[in-house]
Amino acid sequence: MNRSGDLQRRLAFALFTVLLCAGVAALFATRSPALGSPVTVTPAAQQAPTGSVLVVRRSGDHDALWRLSPVDGTPTAAGVLRGRVGSVAVSPDGQNVAYLPADGAPRVWVGYGPLAPRTISLAPAGLKRVDSFTWISGDRLLVAGVKRASADSSQDRLYVVNVATGKTSAFRDLRGVEPSYAPGIGTVTYVRLTVVKPGTPANQNTPTIAESLRSVRLAGSGTGRTLLSERYRLFAEHRSFSHPRLSSGGDWLLTGQTGSDVSVTYTVREGRWGNPLLSVFTAALQAEAGWDAAGQRTAFAGTVPKDQGQACVWAFDPATGAMARTPVGLLPKLMVNDLAWSASGDLVAGASDWGVSPQRRHVLVLPGDLTSVNDLGSGRLPVWVQ
Repeated sequence: MNRSGDLQRRLAFALFTVLLCAGVAALFATRSPALGSPVTVTPAAQQAPTGSVLVVRRSGDHDALWRLSPVDGTPTAAGVLRGRVGSVAVSPDGQNVAYLPADGAPRVWVGYGPLAPRTISLAPAGLKRVDSFTWISGDRLLVAGVKRASADSSQDRLYVVNVATGKTSAFRDLRGVEPSYAPGIGTVTYVRLTVVKPGTPANQNTPTIAESLRSVRLAGSGTGRTLLSERYRLFAEHRSFSHPRLSSGGDWLLTGQTGSDVSVTYTVREGRWGNPLLSVFTAALQAEAGWDAAGQRTAFAGTVPKDQGQACVWAFDPATGAMARTPVGLLPKLMVNDLAWSASGDLVAGASDWGVSPQRRHVLVLPGDLTSVNDLGSGRLPVWVQ
């Protein structure tokens, strides 16, 4: 299946609108470069980012890791992976990186460098497929997976993987997907999907789903609590609380709602009860960076108002209401697929060309104020490492 081609066709028919609080719309009137401006812009007064960018690049029938200079993109080999990568996660202390295979195989790759990454198999614990994961400490991962390869995501359960020993064990027998960890309060948020009513030929085989956004403390033995819940008849790729991200101190929560087209509604919420503060609907794939190291700002990507062919990135501070967006034309004809914060407040984005065949992958570095961009060359799933 040509997923990229299908996404382009659906995106062409997707509707776009932005719902912002009063005063934010004025940001969109900021004067910006012409649409034909070069992608790479590096103002002389801008401070160079610290650290380096770790990316995945295709290498024959597998993927390889490369460290890129955030200034000029100079690459340094950082390891070879035994397969294709589907997702990446950085440990809370920023010292380790883990990857999941694109095919959902029950294993994780951990680390980077001359002697890494190493492979940890989850098959001894009975897992047949792993769908999502997050770090919960410097040496433990929380993964969502199933023990039957044909099971859907409503059957995912949570497991703890000790990356030092390779041991995998059930996490309180909790069922859920897309875990995310808030280190400042020791809390995990995740999504539980429950089939309330199976689909039948009479209703076009669309089951009724209850989707719950839940949180649980790592300390103790409780099963946590439900923050929000919605029930709907499943169609296409609809989700109510996709990829929840709780800020490190637990004050704020970012969720995504996806629909039948290529579109996502980002909602910034109050962290304890999930009350919405801001919603932004955009015709693009979901790509969010979660929260910066201070837990004060969140960032997410979409398309420019009135021009769905151009990508943009938003950064929002819910405590002050301050909203920033990349100027029109800064990221022309790109689809942002991934975003990640650095410890110093810079962003790195993984993007692909829009309307170009064959598509090229870009690794883009943006300062925290989103006023410029530096294209480091090819790669995907970029994250910051020291």
